[in-house]
Amino acid sequence: MTENKIVHYIPAKPSKRDKRVGIYCRVSTNSVDQLKSLTTQVSALTRLTASTPQWLLVDVYMDIASSKTGSYRSEFVRILEDCQSHNLDIILTKSISRFGRDTVDTLEVGGEYM
Repeated sequence: MTENKIVHYIPAKPSKRDKRVGIYCRVSTNSVDQLKSLTTQVSALTRLTASTPQWLLVDVYMDIASSKTGSYRSEFVRILEDCQSHNLDIILTKSISRFGRDTVDTLEVGGEYM
């Protein structure tokens, strides 16, 4: 008695990329060393995003500007606007110091957009 067994392959559902991620990178000057650092930041954070199945990379925001008062960081402003518009769920950055001069400055920025 031989039975014809039929095997049905049901593929796994791909993970839904439901967290929208923005990458923010900043360096202070456009010196060769600083630009290499910028490249390293973008590369590392892009790999991290790609390796996390739930994350969808929306955009990369890069500034070459100091965090000192009076320095205009157009990409920083743009990422904050995207947060306020609910276009991003997560911001990745090399370190929290990329956001502001000091802890108080950083907390004030974060508090405005939470």
